[in-house]
Amino acid sequence: MVSDTIEHRAPSGGKQTFLQHYGATVFGQGLTLALGILTGILSARMLGPAGRGEYAAVIVWPMGIAGFFAFGINQAVVFHIGQRTFSSSQTATAVTVIGILQSALSIAVGLVVVPMALAKYSATVQHLGIVFVLLTPAMIFSGYPASLFQGTQDFARFNLIRVLAPLTYALLLIGMFVTHHFNLEMVIDSQLGGYIVALAIGSVMAWRLLDLRMEWRSEVIPRLVHYGARTQALSVTYFFNQRIDQLLLSLLVPPRQLGLYAVAVTLSTSVSIFPQAAGIVAFSKGSAQHAESAKHTIGRAFQSSFIWLLISCSVLYWLAPLAIQWVFGETFGGSVTACRVLLPGAFAAGLSLVLYNAASALGRPGLASYAEGAGVFVTAAGLYELVPRFGFIGAAIVSSAAYITSLLVMLVLARRVLGIELRRLFSGAL
Repeated sequence: MVSDTIEHRAPSGGKQTFLQHYGATVFGQGLTLALGILTGILSARMLGPAGRGEYAAVIVWPMGIAGFFAFGINQAVVFHIGQRTFSSSQTATAVTVIGILQSALSIAVGLVVVPMALAKYSATVQHLGIVFVLLTPAMIFSGYPASLFQGTQDFARFNLIRVLAPLTYALLLIGMFVTHHFNLEMVIDSQLGGYIVALAIGSVMAWRLLDLRMEWRSEVIPRLVHYGARTQALSVTYFFNQRIDQLLLSLLVPPRQLGLYAVAVTLSTSVSIFPQAAGIVAFSKGSAQHAESAKHTIGRAFQSSFIWLLISCSVLYWLAPLAIQWVFGETFGGSVTACRVLLPGAFAAGLSLVLYNAASALGRPGLASYAEGAGVFVTAAGLYELVPRFGFIGAAIVSSAAYITSLLVMLVLARRVLGIELRRLFSGAL
């Protein structure tokens, strides 16, 4: 049964509003994804397979630690502002305090874990890992202004802010690529620079346009943490399924293999544009709707994602050899098999994202953790068995199996707990 917290939602916004918000978010998500692919291509061409592997090792550990301490606060901000539980000023004041604590924890843990994780790499790589750890507060805080705008249904500014970091990173990489002046340190610094720009501009926009002021209300932090805590298990298990393959590969295989795998992941996840956008809209709109109206929004989001993924994964399977050779270069030819193996998982992961956002919109943010937990079991057992034998190809097999498992479990939970009929879910008419 759906939680009582959704019973006081505003009436449905209608199909036109959904399509407008969906279009804005698809554009923002598409631009973000395009920039991610572009930066992946540029970094791969500039650094080569081994250098691309070192780059992945540098960023995956600090980002993973910061993600572990995210605690679902971004989603909590969107939900409570959408529900009009607290004002934007009260919420912004609370997340400032929470962000400081998150930053302190991320740095403290990162300074211990990252040097050990990168012990087999060069001194330069280890140094860059520490620098990334020290600047994780910029990454943490840069997401909060966008969440404030998302909660107020201002999708234009939400999408503008979240594209700032990848856009800045892409522009800096283009400049280096054109001038033929680059190295690993400059690439890492460019990515960190993107977070700093997003934080600065996003903070100014939120402060001025939302008329923010420091307004303390003691119950805001507990309510945000309470909601976020229900998503923490999902956040941890989702990260484990998404990133543990690269974390483990950074410890067990040469940088070149990690670089090949990273390119395969970049290409296979390019199909996620529609499901990510659809999930964002389903969560944002659904959080402000009555339960039945929210289910209609979820149905449209799921069906459009299903159609997109079916077509895009099929096309990419056949074009993968040409895409990798022409875009990333002949040195990354070994990524083709891994990319093809990852595509069924990318299909499943995209649909799962929509359902995870649906559960959050319906007041059950912790529900998806069960689905991801099943995936974690498959990931842990599979990586232990296959990575030592098959290297990064084994990691690709395990990842796809884990994503498919998570989707199957989530479909069962959607029917039994959320009351979403599967036949109508696939037809888009709930």
